[in-house]
Amino acid sequence: MKSSAQIWLPLAVFSLSLFAQPQLVAQTPTLVQESAQSHRAFEQGMKHLRNRNYQPAIAEFNRAIQLDPNFKEAYSGRGFAQLQSGQLPQALESYNRILQIDPKAAIAYSGLALVRSRLGDERQARLDTEKSAALMAEQTTRHLYHSEISLLELSVATAGQTPQGDVWKLIEQGYQQIDARNFRAALNAFNQAVQLLPSGSARPYIDRGVAYFWMQDYRSAIDDFSTAIRFNPFYIKAYEYRARAYEQMGQTQAARADLQKAINLARQFGAQAMYQELTTRQQAKQ
Repeated sequence: MKSSAQIWLPLAVFSLSLFAQPQLVAQTPTLVQESAQSHRAFEQGMKHLRNRNYQPAIAEFNRAIQLDPNFKEAYSGRGFAQLQSGQLPQALESYNRILQIDPKAAIAYSGLALVRSRLGDERQARLDTEKSAALMAEQTTRHLYHSEISLLELSVATAGQTPQGDVWKLIEQGYQQIDARNFRAALNAFNQAVQLLPSGSARPYIDRGVAYFWMQDYRSAIDDFSTAIRFNPFYIKAYEYRARAYEQMGQTQAARADLQKAINLARQFGAQAMYQELTTRQQAKQ
């Protein structure tokens, strides 16, 4: 036989649910209103993003997130704006937040690929891109905003494509010439890439610095790696390569400082493969 507590507890819960239902109904317009407000904020953020007004875009995406903490597209938009304004740690946090909400969000991996590429971690960038593509293929529908942000990301990833020529082919040719030990030809290819890529792009200076390094023109290599760091202070490979050039010039203290900076950045951004490689190199020199 049931005790009085066993009888009354379900009744009490049921009674409370009856009283709670009007309250839920009363809250529904507020929830709808907040949802509408978050989407309006998101739309404003996208408008700023299209016009490359990144700080106002971040502010609007933050407002959308405050109203809807699970708004994945708002985190993605914010991450992209942060990436474009040089706030790489914040961008990484925004994209990782999407994965906390949805571990299978393709849009998070496509954004992370851009962050990794900006860090010079091409290996992880490629893995993130492949993961994004695989997840995208599983989806039967795509959100309109998701598509637009992906297109914006794609425009950044292919920023080297210009009417004057295919800059990525020049970079590939440059490294082919390095493999063939035709360093002067490699330098010529990278010089053309520097001219074609938009002002402020770190990547071509890294590539040209590599050519100078192999030509044993370490001072010019350091100048190019330093330019890349000025344009992108989070570029792990730039610090690693500059450390190698300093080492060749006998500037041991500067080399150690750059190698440690590269290690710190790899740890900060979770670039595990690079972190392991760099720490192994550091330990070998101790």
